[in-house]
Amino acid sequence: MNFKHIYRTGLGLMVAAAMLLSFQSCNNDDVDGAPVISNVRLLDPAKADSSLKAAEPGSLVVIQGQNLGSVLKVYFNDFEATFNSALGSNSNIVITIPANAPTKAVDPAVPSKIRVVTSGGEATYDFVLTAPSPVISGLYSEFIKPNGTVVINGDYFYNIKSVKVGTTALQVLSSTVKQITAKMPATAAVDIITVEGEFGTVKTNFKVNDVAGHMINFDVPATTWGSEVCWGGAPIIPATDAGAISGKYSRIKDTKLPATGYNDGWVFSTCSFDFKLPAGAAADRQFKFEHNIVEPWKAGKYDITITAAGSEYTYSFQPWNTTEFSSSGYQTNGWRTAVIELTEFKNAAGSTIADVSKITDLKVLFNTPDVVIASYNGSVDNFRIVKK
Repeated sequence: MNFKHIYRTGLGLMVAAAMLLSFQSCNNDDVDGAPVISNVRLLDPAKADSSLKAAEPGSLVVIQGQNLGSVLKVYFNDFEATFNSALGSNSNIVITIPANAPTKAVDPAVPSKIRVVTSGGEATYDFVLTAPSPVISGLYSEFIKPNGTVVINGDYFYNIKSVKVGTTALQVLSSTVKQITAKMPATAAVDIITVEGEFGTVKTNFKVNDVAGHMINFDVPATTWGSEVCWGGAPIIPATDAGAISGKYSRIKDTKLPATGYNDGWVFSTCSFDFKLPAGAAADRQFKFEHNIVEPWKAGKYDITITAAGSEYTYSFQPWNTTEFSSSGYQTNGWRTAVIELTEFKNAAGSTIADVSKITDLKVLFNTPDVVIASYNGSVDNFRIVKK
């Protein structure tokens, strides 16, 4: 049984539980006797008769018993949990299992017990904290060369049994709770990634090396007359170049980039073109592209402009401009996939794209509006809009 999403609840449910438990507390004034735990159940009133012997960290549960009104501390696997005593009574404790409470998957020595300490003593109850099913938050790069390394980011990667692209098993090179690296097959692969762990299986909702939804990838023409782009002098590097990830790409590799704000050698655009993107709102889509920043990037930005139904929607990509990278600069470990919610693209009125099928142009401009950049070496490829 998967409890991950069942226990989250709104304030209304919490208040209702508090009223119910307060009423129950009026029927029993003995709060100083030795505590007793008789049951653990869901908070959901519709499932109030349920009895749990296991749950995931982060779950919201009710500890039931006697003499619980003077509760001082509650522990799950000897990990102290916080709670609101106002939501409890002499026979109930409403509590969230700490998200970082240890499970046996992490520490086989954990006691698998709930321990309640009150002014009248202590009580324990056998209860297993189960590890959540594995979760994939994304790949470092969604494009990987044959024999290359795929880096899978996520959580709950316990005791990994297999990693596959399609039906092909991959060699796992390393694995932690939050990251897996595996070797891709010797032949090009376009398929989903599947991870099987101790507590379940998870798949990507996209295929690696997939050209679906592409707008500019410098290999497939993005003009009616068959050229890669309509205008702009940004260099297009051949697919035979050692730095290529999936065919031709664009690279700016220069020194002393002037603070012009615009340079024809830093821009490419498709003009008016039918990308044949399926209809849908921006809220259901993501804008993705691969980028390879070879040296620390500390100034400048990529201004990305999408034209839809005659209106321009713009997003500025400047990952260096964060607390994490503002001093050291932003640099990638080879090619990395940028994932931007399409709702981040706004027009002059602050609106988002209403219908993706109405998109007719993509323009990408590397922009240095404020300062001269001493040196820059950055590449981009595979601009696309895909479903979440």
